[in-house]
Amino acid sequence: MLSGPKGTLLPRTKLVFRLSGPQVQQNLIQEFSLHHDVIATGDDIDGVPLIRVETANAAGPIWDVRATVGMFDDHATEIKDDT
Repeated sequence: MLSGPKGTLLPRTKLVFRLSGPQVQQNLIQEFSLHHDVIATGDDIDGVPLIRVETANAAGPIWDVRATVGMFDDHATEIKDDT
C-alpha cells in the first residue's frame, strides 16, 4: 500500500481485463508505467492476454484505469480477479 497524508495507508484495488491481443497488452503496460500511483502487470490465461492493474480505491483513479484500457482496446473485458 502507498502512504497518504501523515503516513496513513491508502486503500488499493485491483482490476483485471481480458485483452484482444498481446500488442495491446504491451502498449497498456507501457502507458500505465507513465501513470502515477498505478501498477500494471501482464498475464496470460490459456493464451488470452490479460492486464492486472492496481490503483487507489477511489472513483477517479478506477475510472481512469477503465477509460485508458478502453482507449487502447475496444474489445477489452473487465473480469473478476481471482487472486
